[in-house]
Amino acid sequence: MGIICQILFHNNVHGVYYAGQTISGQVTLSTDKVYQIKAIRLKVKGYAETHWTESKTDSNNKSTSESFNGFEKYLSSKVYLIGSSTSNEMSLAPGTYTFNFAREIPLHCPSSFEGFHGRIRYMVDVNIVQPWKYDSLFTRPFTVVQVMNLHTYESVSKIPVMAKSEKTFGVWPFRSEPLSLELTLPQNGFVPGQLVPLTVLVGNDSNIKVTELKVSLAMMVTYYCDSKMDTNSERCSLVKIKSDGVMRNSRRLYDFQLLVPSTPPTCYDLCRIIKIGYQIEVVAKVKGMHINGTLVMPVTICGVPITPQMPQNLPVTPTAPQAPDERALVLLENEGACAPAAPAYPWPEDGSMAPPSYAEAMHLQPLPDKSKEKQPVDGALQDKPYKPLYPVFNVPIIAQETKNKQSGLDKEKNK
Repeated sequence: MGIICQILFHNNVHGVYYAGQTISGQVTLSTDKVYQIKAIRLKVKGYAETHWTESKTDSNNKSTSESFNGFEKYLSSKVYLIGSSTSNEMSLAPGTYTFNFAREIPLHCPSSFEGFHGRIRYMVDVNIVQPWKYDSLFTRPFTVVQVMNLHTYESVSKIPVMAKSEKTFGVWPFRSEPLSLELTLPQNGFVPGQLVPLTVLVGNDSNIKVTELKVSLAMMVTYYCDSKMDTNSERCSLVKIKSDGVMRNSRRLYDFQLLVPSTPPTCYDLCRIIKIGYQIEVVAKVKGMHINGTLVMPVTICGVPITPQMPQNLPVTPTAPQAPDERALVLLENEGACAPAAPAYPWPEDGSMAPPSYAEAMHLQPLPDKSKEKQPVDGALQDKPYKPLYPVFNVPIIAQETKNKQSGLDKEKNK
C-alpha cells in the first residue's frame, strides 16, 4: 500500500486559524513494508505568489509572450521527524508513526486568498526523502484570517457616509440638466454575513430616461510582480441588485439591502504583491446611446465585527512582513503536551458576539495550473485548487435597517 500520511489539526475541524493563534496538529505515517529513506521532514509555510502572461505583437506581426511573477514569504518553519539534512540511507520499518507539532502564526500574516492571477496560501507539508527516487510529498492546506490589523479598523467610520456624482448629456449649448446619484450608508465597514443597508437618491433633471438602476458590491484585486512595475487587476462582483428606472425630470429614492457573502478581508498593507479592496457601485442605465451614470464608494470588509473597544485592544501589526522564524515549529511528546491553547476566537468570549460559521468564497477564481512553467522555489502553482473558508457572522441589524422598507421604489416625485 506504500506509505500513507495523514495530517490532522487538533480541535479545529475547519482548519481555520486567526493570525496570532497557534496551529497544532498531528502527522500519522503508516506503512506495511520496509522502505529505504534518508529523512522525513515537516514544514509549515505561508506565502503569496502572483503569475500572469502578456502577449505583444511587433511591427513585423511577430507575437511574443512575457511572464510576470511575484513571491513573498510569511511563514517558513521546518523540523525533521526522522533523520536530518545530512542523514545517510536508513530503513523505515513497517508500522505506524505519530508526531505532534505546534507553530504560532505570526500577527503580520495576511488572510488566505485564491485568485485568478495569484494566491496567499498556508500549508503543512510532509516530505519523505528517498534515495535514488523522487521525494514523496503530502500536503494539507489551512486558512488564515487576519483580524488584528489595526490599520484596517482605524479606516472604518461608524457614522453615516455619503457620496454623490452628477452627469450631463450632450454638449454646449445643447447640454442637458444633470442626472445626479447620491449614495448613503450607515457606516463604511462591514463583515461577511452582514446586511448592508443603503439608500440611493436618483435626481433625473435631464430629458433622458433612466431605464434601470443597478447596485452591486465588487471586490477589486491588484496583482504586482517582483521585477517590474507592471500590475494586473481583477474585478469580481459579489452581489447585485436591480430595480426599475426613473422617468425624465423626476426624482426617486431607493432603499436596498446587500448581504455580504463569505469573502477575504480588505488587505492593502500586509501583502506587497496582492492588494484586496471593495466598493459599492451604482449604475443608472440610460436610454439610447448615452453613457450611463455611475457612482462608486469604497468600503472596508473586516475579518471580525467592530466593537467600540476593539481598536484599543488590538496590537500594532507590522505594516511589512517580518523574516520568518525557522525555529518556531516544535514537536510535542503527545497532544496533551501542547502549550495552553489559544482562545477559540481572537476576541473576548463574554457572549457579546456569537461564534461565526465558515463558508467558501464562491466568487473567487483559482489560479490556473502553471506547473509546466518555471515558478518560485517555494511556490505551489501545480497544487490542487484550494478553497479557503472565511468566517460568516450573524450581526444584529443596524438601526437604520429597522425601517423594514421594501427594496426598490420608496417614492417617486415628478417635477
